[in-house]
Amino acid sequence: MTTPRTRTLVSIAVTLTLTLAPAACFRGASRHAGDPPALTDRGSVALRFDNDAREYVHVYLIGARREWLLGRVEAGAVTRLRIPEESLVGSSEFMQLAVVTGGRVTMRAARDPRAMLTVAQPASAILSHQWKFVQGQLMPQRLPIVRDGARD
Repeated sequence: MTTPRTRTLVSIAVTLTLTLAPAACFRGASRHAGDPPALTDRGSVALRFDNDAREYVHVYLIGARREWLLGRVEAGAVTRLRIPEESLVGSSEFMQLAVVTGGRVTMRAARDPRAMLTVAQPASAILSHQWKFVQGQLMPQRLPIVRDGARD
């Protein structure tokens, strides 16, 4: 018994739709998880930040005497946030990253009750990670070790 041509075409269309539609729901693989901290066009240091939250966040760098707004990161976005040069002067000072979800820019991120803060650590330790904000948590992601041009 042979299948009529119309049924064959419908079966192929349904099969393709059922197999390809779920793939459209997944995030694309165009993101590079192993990007090290980069120098921006002006030669300053930048920090890679991945916002997996459902709303935008403001990211701050908090020092002992001053706070810097690094930028706003939209929901689902991956970006590089430039680290101000003045924050790296005397880099033996302990610093923190703070993430404030939604809302307006705050002048006191360290004291904002909505802020998620990292543990205080040297600036070099903060820059040795990529950072990811997911499910209300700020998580460091280790940078890969580069050996002879190949990443581990």
